[in-house]
Amino acid sequence: MAAGTGSRDQRIDWLRGVALASIFVNHMPGNRFENWTTRNFGFSDAAEVFVLLAGVAAAFAFFKRFDQGDVRGTVVKSARRVGTLYTAHIFSTLAAILLFAVAARISGNSGYLELIGVAPLFQDPWPGLIGIALGTYQLGYFNILPMYILLLGALPIYLWLARIDLRLMLIASFSLYLAAQIAHLSIPSYPEGDGWYFNPFAWQFLFAIGLSLGVLKIRGTGVAYHPFAYAGALAWAILGAVWMIWSLGGHLSHGLLPGWSDTLHKSALPLPRLLHVLALAYLLVHSRVWEPLTRIAENDPVTTRLGRNSLPVFVAASLMSMVGYIILVQTGNGLAIELALVSAGIAVMWMTALISEKGVTVVAADVMRGLQVLAVRGKRVSDDTVATARTGRKD
Repeated sequence: MAAGTGSRDQRIDWLRGVALASIFVNHMPGNRFENWTTRNFGFSDAAEVFVLLAGVAAAFAFFKRFDQGDVRGTVVKSARRVGTLYTAHIFSTLAAILLFAVAARISGNSGYLELIGVAPLFQDPWPGLIGIALGTYQLGYFNILPMYILLLGALPIYLWLARIDLRLMLIASFSLYLAAQIAHLSIPSYPEGDGWYFNPFAWQFLFAIGLSLGVLKIRGTGVAYHPFAYAGALAWAILGAVWMIWSLGGHLSHGLLPGWSDTLHKSALPLPRLLHVLALAYLLVHSRVWEPLTRIAENDPVTTRLGRNSLPVFVAASLMSMVGYIILVQTGNGLAIELALVSAGIAVMWMTALISEKGVTVVAADVMRGLQVLAVRGKRVSDDTVATARTGRKD
């Protein structure tokens, strides 16, 4: 993306595609490929990457229009996006419930209903259905979209503060983050009383940081390189890698620091995880691969396309990961089945992205043309083989 323009930065799409693929792999518990995703080599994982990039993408999509005075159009556009996200969340949640209900019925094992928290819905349906509609009853692995819906719903406030001063927006966001950490500010779940797994009052700060980075990019600036900042980011990234590889535990100081700066628990985005994803972003942007990554992103037909169509791809990936989860529980782990599931899931994600861009009709026509070409080539090979055989017999 050229500095100062609002055009799309393909590197952001590429990184979002990588994050989506990583989330898909991580959401099939027990498969050996999850041992090689980023969460095993640092304090943060693909969820932090995705939320940070969501903030950057929101700036690209909404800030320039808002800054030019089209407040009403920006609010309407963001509200429509919220509606799309809500529809996607309801659809994916209900589809997941159906998947696990069918698995439990076919196998005769009600334990499937316990895997992602579906059982309470069948024990007392009405409170659960109300909770699903409100976004407060969240299944395991289907709890990030409600948080993102709230963040995008509050986007006009962030844009208004950012237009006044980016520092004002970040100070307000950080204050809310501190309230979530110190006062344990959260949104209660319903019908169960626990708070949301992704605490929106905490995670909004990462979204706001991404938004500010996107605004800086639009304005033709960015976060400047400083050797001390780079050294600090590198040291924190190395510490995260060593800590996770050696499995040194979920508390950095073993109680010496306040809980929100000591724990690695994901729910409230504690400081170690927040600093880790920001350190990785700083290292990447100021590394030698950042500019060459532009060429990779533009030429990559898979990952960049996934990132361009992140919502439908995320829904497809969520459901495919649950299919894989059920199959692994039923069949047990094995390299062949795990490789097949991961390959099939990535293929479905890519096909979903392709359909989102081109439409079902165009993709179906392309597939038919491809099959016809293969059939023609197969016939030619067969004819050549027959002809060669006949010539051999004559000789």
